[in-house]
Amino acid sequence: SEFTAMGSPCAVFVDCYDEELGARIAGVVRAEAERVEARYSRYRPSVVTTINQRAGEPVELDAETCDLIDYAATCHHLSEGRFDITSGVLRRVWRFDGTGTVPAQAEIDQCLQHVGWRRVR
Repeated sequence: SEFTAMGSPCAVFVDCYDEELGARIAGVVRAEAERVEARYSRYRPSVVTTINQRAGEPVELDAETCDLIDYAATCHHLSEGRFDITSGVLRRVWRFDGTGTVPAQAEIDQCLQHVGWRRVR
């Protein structure tokens, strides 16, 4: 089963003797990828866009989102700060569109004012 999710091509391959069962399993995997994309998309209404739109104001989160935030905190700690989910604001100036264009340091510095896991409460 091939599909697109999170801006990327995806494929699910199930190795089993029952073709119908394999197709159902692939469908479950695809549905879960689509659910996660819809729930956490940066590009359409989601919990992520709500957090970003609140710009630092409190947001009540469900258990699944809290678990993801806790996992992000663990990754931040284990990577000694190299993994930081607050760095998404850099997309405003840093584009990975194949042009190789590097933003000016002043543009980067302006965005970096909004980056920092230490700001998350």
